[in-house]
Amino acid sequence: MIEPHGGTLINRMNIYQFTTAELKSMPKLVVEDDFIMDAEQIAIGTFSPLEGFMNSNELECVLNKMRLPNHLPWPIPILLPIEEKEVQRLRPKETIVLIRKKDNQIYATLCIDELFKINKLELCKKWFGTTNSNHPGVQKIEKWPNTSIAGKINLLQRLDTPFKRYELGPAQVRKIFEEKNWNIIVGFHTRNPIHRSHEYIQLKALERIGADGLFIHPLVGKKKKGDFEPRVVIKSYEIMLNRFYSKGSVFFAALLTYPRYAGPREAVFTAICRKNFGCSHLIVGRDHAGVGQFYPPYASQAIFDKFPDLGIKPVFFNEISQVSGTSIRNSFIKGELPSEEFMRPEISQMIYREIQEGRRVFF
Repeated sequence: MIEPHGGTLINRMNIYQFTTAELKSMPKLVVEDDFIMDAEQIAIGTFSPLEGFMNSNELECVLNKMRLPNHLPWPIPILLPIEEKEVQRLRPKETIVLIRKKDNQIYATLCIDELFKINKLELCKKWFGTTNSNHPGVQKIEKWPNTSIAGKINLLQRLDTPFKRYELGPAQVRKIFEEKNWNIIVGFHTRNPIHRSHEYIQLKALERIGADGLFIHPLVGKKKKGDFEPRVVIKSYEIMLNRFYSKGSVFFAALLTYPRYAGPREAVFTAICRKNFGCSHLIVGRDHAGVGQFYPPYASQAIFDKFPDLGIKPVFFNEISQVSGTSIRNSFIKGELPSEEFMRPEISQMIYREIQEGRRVFF
């Protein structure tokens, strides 16, 4: 099976044991869910070879070269911004606890490597290719404070979500692939329920590369307003797996992270994450990880030319002559069912029923 990115699958889960008294005595930092999710994915190895939140040198290399200081491909900043009032009371080399704002529980410890200023305008321009406030990634960064904290993570517990049974870590998924004797594995990254175009490219990719299996791996973190709720995405794939797809050639899991909407850079990032799960290939569509009109149609494919050493191969698909996920979403918003040509009726009826019964379908 393909090696993890950097050669070693990182594990930062409970590597240091602290007593309750020790944890209570440590400085505390209250953080939003996005950063708890990042800490979790660092700790379980999804973001290998990262062991913690990036320092200033790592950030500079990633923004300017799309590589880590050791030259390993890495296109996306993984940062932990903190308020100025917090900066005044924290010091490098201290170990602090990360407390989730939503439930006031301790999820991780962090050994401070560096506290450094970030230029948010430059960050947005290089990360997203724009400083336009209509871009959802830019909107998020604009709300950040101007300082970031770097350091290695020690995760004490994983987030409890409704989808935890599907949120397998890279080590678990790799073990399953080994048991299935899969070596050529094509991954599929998505944030939408399955429609006919996705179904086509998933099965076509299996055939095109002669893969042993297809790994379907949707995001289940918070998305932008109007995107589908993870619960609906998962239910759509449960229908496909139970009624239409062969269990011998398709495996499904969920990834607790959030879309950055960073287009080409994020396309490479999604490939690296699936490489860590054991995928040898990743399906990359026309506007993979894009949003609106911020990126040229095939920019997310062209960027892979910059990374001959990525270690996972993209499987490109051009625009399929079917409706887009956005159009399908708009149909449901209008109270209409998409045509059977665009989405299986079993899927569209499930989504329509969710709406009719008053359950939230969109963020």
